[in-house]
Amino acid sequence: MTNRISGTEALKRVADGAILIDVRSAKGRAANGEVRDAVIIGKAAVLTFLRDRSGLSESDQPIVIFCGSVAGSGPVIEQLVAAGITRAVDVDGGFAALTGPGGLALAEQP
Repeated sequence: MTNRISGTEALKRVADGAILIDVRSAKGRAANGEVRDAVIIGKAAVLTFLRDRSGLSESDQPIVIFCGSVAGSGPVIEQLVAAGITRAVDVDGGFAALTGPGGLALAEQP
């Protein structure tokens, strides 16, 4: 099983109810915007978040994680897989692959 999927596949999974987690830095979000309905979590806190939130670490709900690139999200996926959370995937192409033409909407900025 691969834990890296295309932007198109990620969009399908999100439409089908996957949890969408944004691990980009505050600087990256400020520069490019936030994806509507994404949970924003620091890279180091994703595993704790999944363990602490209503048993998400043991549920079968798919998890899609993205950063600016797989260099940021890849290590998060490795950590989750090592912890036994194998249904988490990251997005090849990161933020740009999710928000390009036909992609996810950005949240409105205040």
